[in-house]
Amino acid sequence: MPLPVLELRYDVGVPVYRQICDAVLLALARGDLRRDEQLPTIHELARQLDVNPNTVARAYQELERGGHVVAERGRGTFAAGATRPPKMRREGLLRTIVERALGECSRHGLDEQDLFEYLRRKTS
Repeated sequence: MPLPVLELRYDVGVPVYRQICDAVLLALARGDLRRDEQLPTIHELARQLDVNPNTVARAYQELERGGHVVAERGRGTFAAGATRPPKMRREGLLRTIVERALGECSRHGLDEQDLFEYLRRKTS
C-alpha cells in the first residue's frame, strides 16, 4: 500500500496521530497515493510503526473528517477523490497551511525567508 516510509519523531512535539495524518496528506499531494487507492489497514500500519492501533484509527478518523480518505466497513480505507475547493476556501486553506509552516519553521529556528527560498528551489 503506497504510503512512504514514515519515521515517527517523538522529539518535535507533534502528536503521533498528526504525523500519520501529515504523511498521508503528503502522499496525496505528491501523487504517491492516488484516488481510490487503499491505505494500509489500521492494524498493519500500527504494526509497521510500532504504535497503538488507536493512534492510527485516530489519524484515519481525522483524515476522513477532512474528506481526504473514505472508510468502507469490511473493505478498508481509501484515498478520497480530489476535488478542488472554491476560491474563497482555497485562500483560507492556504493561509492556514502557510501559518502552520511558519510556526514549524519558528519552532526549529528557521524564518520565513528560509521557507520561501526552499519553496522557490523546489518549484524551479
